[in-house]
Amino acid sequence: MAWLAAGGSILAWTVCVLLCLGGLILSALSISGTWLVLAAAVIAALLTGSEAFPHGLTLLAMAALCASVELMEWSAASWGVRRRGGSRAAGWLALLGSISGMILGSLLIPIPIAGGLIGMMIGSFSLVYWAEKRRLQQTTQAAHIATGAVLAGISVLFLKVAVTTTLVLWLALGLLI
Repeated sequence: MAWLAAGGSILAWTVCVLLCLGGLILSALSISGTWLVLAAAVIAALLTGSEAFPHGLTLLAMAALCASVELMEWSAASWGVRRRGGSRAAGWLALLGSISGMILGSLLIPIPIAGGLIGMMIGSFSLVYWAEKRRLQQTTQAAHIATGAVLAGISVLFLKVAVTTTLVLWLALGLLI
């Protein structure tokens, strides 16, 4: 029966590794992969015991980072629009355009990662540009505001990948040391 326990342990560690890899891939697709890394950390905590790494405080810190990334993601497009003088409605449209553009881009542009990202940028830009052009009756200023939404979206993408990578490294190094 010892082989069964060893096999279960190997399977659980394999799930941890796959969750971390999945988290990195999802973050590169502009989807929150940080939560998958947190799930891997919870499984690792169950496997190592309560006294070993990752302990409760580590899991709480990781959860706080995951929640922070979510909050930044939801507010980034609106912040990018508002920072460049856009309206509150355009901020909401930036979020809507990002989500719908990512879905449509993934369906219409069959390039695995690029399709969703291109769609996200086009969707966000298009809806904000449309709203601000109607509001301001000026194309140059509308394009300037819409570019703010795109730049904020790209910045959040880099932030997600960086935080997810940091969480994976933190978990891996903590378990190895």
